[in-house]
Amino acid sequence: KTISADAIPEVYLRIEQQDLEEMVGNLMENACKWAVLRIEVSAQSAENGEMLIHIDDDGPGLRKDERGEAMKRGVRLDESAPGTGLGLSIVADIAGMNGGSLTLDASPEGGLRATVRLRRA
Repeated sequence: KTISADAIPEVYLRIEQQDLEEMVGNLMENACKWAVLRIEVSAQSAENGEMLIHIDDDGPGLRKDERGEAMKRGVRLDESAPGTGLGLSIVADIAGMNGGSLTLDASPEGGLRATVRLRRA
């Protein structure tokens, strides 16, 4: 699998480094598990003073009705794949505790796009 990342601008976020690493690590683990060939990581500044971190894969993705379920603690939508069902809920919890959020959408790569929204310092 190929992982590529856009040049991420140097910014300061209102979050502890270990929390950010935990979130991105969980999202990358999911992307690597489900991607067929490609994972794309990018970040962009939002107009409201927030930073958006996107992790896109070219895997099977999730239907719209599955995306909210996938973020619930302990929920596993595919029991055939390894995992605990905790990763996305942990990311959502950490983002929320830091004034941010996690959203799941369709990816331009064809699979799933996970977007973490965080406040800049």
